[in-house]
Amino acid sequence: MKKVCFFDLPFVRQDHNAKPEHNYRRILAGDYVFYTFASQFSDKAVLKKLQEGDRVFIGARPLADGSYWLHWLVSPEHGNLEPVTEGTGNLRNLKKLALSLAMVILSVWLFFTQLSGVIAALILMLVFGAGLWMLASSVQALLVTNSRTMKHLLNGLTQIKAGNTGMCSQAEYLLPGTTKSTRHRKPGDEERFNELDSVRPEDYRHAENLTLTGVQGTVTDLRSVRDFTGSGKSRRDYIEYYFLCSGVPFTLRNYYSSMTEDINPLFFRSHPFFIAADDPVNLIVNQQKGVITGLYNERDHSAYLKPDGMAISSQQVKLMYKVFTGIFLVMMLLMMIFIFNDLWSIKGTPDKWDWLHAAKSLGGMALMFMMIISGILLLVEVVTLLVRKNSAGAARFVFVRQMLIQLRIRNGKNTVVQEIN
Repeated sequence: MKKVCFFDLPFVRQDHNAKPEHNYRRILAGDYVFYTFASQFSDKAVLKKLQEGDRVFIGARPLADGSYWLHWLVSPEHGNLEPVTEGTGNLRNLKKLALSLAMVILSVWLFFTQLSGVIAALILMLVFGAGLWMLASSVQALLVTNSRTMKHLLNGLTQIKAGNTGMCSQAEYLLPGTTKSTRHRKPGDEERFNELDSVRPEDYRHAENLTLTGVQGTVTDLRSVRDFTGSGKSRRDYIEYYFLCSGVPFTLRNYYSSMTEDINPLFFRSHPFFIAADDPVNLIVNQQKGVITGLYNERDHSAYLKPDGMAISSQQVKLMYKVFTGIFLVMMLLMMIFIFNDLWSIKGTPDKWDWLHAAKSLGGMALMFMMIISGILLLVEVVTLLVRKNSAGAARFVFVRQMLIQLRIRNGKNTVVQEIN
């Protein structure tokens, strides 16, 4: 969202995510809900000093469900929560970018031209992996440092520290270049009314098989454990939440990618799953399996949907398209490396026919990959629609979504429901 927000609010409370995930915090101030990571700030001790009723100035970005991601906080009584600035300079990250590119290019060139044994291959693969990690880290740091959003947020922090609090009289500021269509877009409507996520007349024939029940109560005895299933390429990391609700024990498993844990919150469009001790919640439970399929938090009005069985949502389909687009781009990059390696190995300067042959090879491979990926996606779309039409699990999925949407609408919120894996 192309907005930044500045608030002058009374502090209400702060909550930690389930232990030991205490780095993740939820802050309630006024009628607003903010999420943040304590590790973002240079002096997180300020969080411990805040008391109910304290006046706080906040710089934040809006998220899809109507909550906000907190980027800084100024308390006249207790000090400032300021973003960590160490290692964010352009010069340092440009040097890191140049080094990472050199590591990637050199390791690839040596792998294809000077490889002398298995040990050398392993070393080059490690260098290549380290180079890719440094490349991603430096690119992200440069994007964050030079982002219009971050510059606007930091400018707001500077003004508040200088005593100019008038900017908080207008909570939201649109960034330059924001179009009218962006201003009036209602988050959640796209998911609410599409064929995959909305209730259809034929879904009611599965009504007797849905076996859904509701549980209301306060979360107690909350804890979480990080673990994983599988190994190697099939490994999946997750956080398992254990808690009691109305005296009944429940577990909720939330899968996550360890590769994306270091993504800067500036790129978040939604907040990660959050639950704290003593939160009042509404649970929607699949009685057949005894598992939670939906959770609505009455304290922060967040709604979470846990896909069950073969049900596929529009959000998952969109993610699938993004993944296949990424695969296509990676395959084309590898093809370009192979083709340039062949051109490099030609004695003398490549002539026109060499370049035409290279272009023909690259175009042919691009067309082949596009046809294969398009065929796979077409098959996925057909299977998805068939499952959506005939599966009781898919009907259960959309009924739970609509129940969560109604809970949010009842409390004056938009229709965004967050899916957790």
